[in-house]
Amino acid sequence: MPSNSKTHLNRAFDHLDEVIYIMGEVIKGRNAEEIRKHLVEDDPFGSDSLDYRQTIANWLIGDYVKGFSPEALDVFARLMTSDRIETRTKRELLFWKNCERDSLVRAITLEQVYPAYHRGEAFLMREDVVGFIVKKMGFTEYMSDKRIKNYLSITSKLGIAEANGKNIDLRYFRPKRESVTAVLYFLFNSKLSPSALLRADDFKYLLLDERDLLSYLADLDTSGLIEFAMAGNVVRLEPKIAFEVLPDALAR
Repeated sequence: MPSNSKTHLNRAFDHLDEVIYIMGEVIKGRNAEEIRKHLVEDDPFGSDSLDYRQTIANWLIGDYVKGFSPEALDVFARLMTSDRIETRTKRELLFWKNCERDSLVRAITLEQVYPAYHRGEAFLMREDVVGFIVKKMGFTEYMSDKRIKNYLSITSKLGIAEANGKNIDLRYFRPKRESVTAVLYFLFNSKLSPSALLRADDFKYLLLDERDLLSYLADLDTSGLIEFAMAGNVVRLEPKIAFEVLPDALAR
């Protein structure tokens, strides 16, 4: 694997339950190394291979524990473990984080799926996306096709895209308002300016273009979750609730 092509799509699986479990450990007060050691030595996921446990533990800890600031990790952990937040919202947040952390997931989403979706195309040719990965990442055609298969195993659960013979069918997709709100608040916490927030790729990961995003922001403003206004190039975009109470606000 080329050293500059970070991806987990060679071992992608539906890891929602695993992330929820890990976030439960975060809430118990365990740090990243304690959780990694627990996953490897105690084997709560039931894997016979020590090497595999180490690989998966490093992946999940790297993306979903070390991938957040301490304040953001606490909020993410409470979102993922809440019984009052829908599974669909949790899956959308995982995909958002996949795109942020995984270079291949991000490239396929931003450079293939997103533009085709907004051109109104019904499908992508699988061989074209395989060719894109070969050129972009330097993988062989065989390994690129395998990674597409794993990518589609994730997006099919979200209702974004799924395999259909030689095609990749694109589905009509609108993320949950709760997902968009959560991503927005994580961006608020990262201290981006309002104009930078509007341009952030994070919303494109959920297939939102600027018009879509503005519609969501107007709705969130009406609902009292944010303060949003635009006048020409001047943007006012601010949180109306504290970051730490976000999980409770979304669980109502």
